Amino acid sequence: MKPAIGIALDDRYRLERKIAVGGMGEVWVAHDVALARDVAVKVLREEFAGDPGFLERFRTEARNAARLAHPNIAQPYDYGEVDGSGYIVMELVPGEPMSDLLAREPVLPLDRLLPILAQTARALHAAHVAGVVHRDVKPGNILLGPGGRVKITDFGVSLASNQISLTATGMVMGTAQYLSPEQALGRPATPSSDIYSLGIVAYEALAGNRPFTGESAVDIAVAHVNRPVPPLPRRVDSAMADLVMRMLAKDVAERPRSAASLARTFDEMVSATPAGGIPVVGMVTAGLATESGVSAVSAVSVVSAESPPTPAPGEPVAPGSAGSGTTGPPSEGAVVVPSSAEFEFAPSVVPAPPTYPPRRALREAPRPARLITKQRVGITWPLLVLVLLLLAVLGAAVADRMSKAVPSDTAPSSMSAAIFTSSTEKDT
Repeated sequence: MKPAIGIALDDRYRLERKIAVGGMGEVWVAHDVALARDVAVKVLREEFAGDPGFLERFRTEARNAARLAHPNIAQPYDYGEVDGSGYIVMELVPGEPMSDLLAREPVLPLDRLLPILAQTARALHAAHVAGVVHRDVKPGNILLGPGGRVKITDFGVSLASNQISLTATGMVMGTAQYLSPEQALGRPATPSSDIYSLGIVAYEALAGNRPFTGESAVDIAVAHVNRPVPPLPRRVDSAMADLVMRMLAKDVAERPRSAASLARTFDEMVSATPAGGIPVVGMVTAGLATESGVSAVSAVSVVSAESPPTPAPGEPVAPGSAGSGTTGPPSEGAVVVPSSAEFEFAPSVVPAPPTYPPRRALREAPRPARLITKQRVGITWPLLVLVLLLLAVLGAAVADRMSKAVPSDTAPSSMSAAIFTSSTEKDT
């Protein structure tokens, strides 16, 4: 199946605009007809349709992404297959990838960078807890949304702990510039490998360039293994520089023990980052302040639609990992669209009004008590007649009982005569 504008996948997801092309798939903005919402759809490229190996990789990416639920991970919605080709429906994230930000501003202030790193680390920790290693952490897969929200995407080369690797022994998966030494040697990637890749991202944002470059992807991969990490510029905070060097340690045991502990360390280094690792909405970015006041920058994502070269058999690195020293376009999983709303990318130390509603000084006025009035029940004439009739019956019954209890008029006179006779006799 060849993706094109107007095609409705399974009569539901209508493709509208292509926003990215990667080595294995194309990412489109689509409209969900059933739910009346815009989504991102990643479709397997036409030349790979019908290939069992690529189709299985696509299924693996969908399964691994579906296992994860975290505010800093782009949420998958659906998966389907049409005419031998697969597609993944994902959350459409407004904003831009971190690679575009670094293309405009190669060096980021520390208070602006730390919240991005903290949120990314928390997302990676959620994946690691679920048994998933990303294996391709880079600025193109770190999306910056409105209000400073960060979401990571593109689990196309990820591997779950309960899955069998689909790569041959010694084959390297990932992007050369952000590849860990163990991955460069063809060894299995671990959660510590993702921490190393995030360290490369931090180094690039602090120094303005990546630590290792080369004429080819192989040269860069070899440099990760053999060459020491160049020191960061002196302008970088010493505590931050030491932390980045720990993340880039060749020995896995010397790196931070988990992405969660790494996120907490980032949080402790900047007061504007709350415990949840999400920047406070409303904080003003230092790099976006103007003389006349504070202004925001509208996030416009310009994603290249040119297709990277198709990977050749036995190539040691994934496509899109050329050895240039410049920041390239986002990868196939970078689901990014232009945002019409203005926002700040990250918080600054300049305070702004809090986002939560202020406490009310006074309680609400008590509601007036309801006045309960007694309604007068009127007595109708049928009821009055019934009452009188009842009283008459009761009166008759009482009179009857009294008449039976009192003796007749003759009885007392005869009794009196008898008593009078008896007394007369006694006197005589």
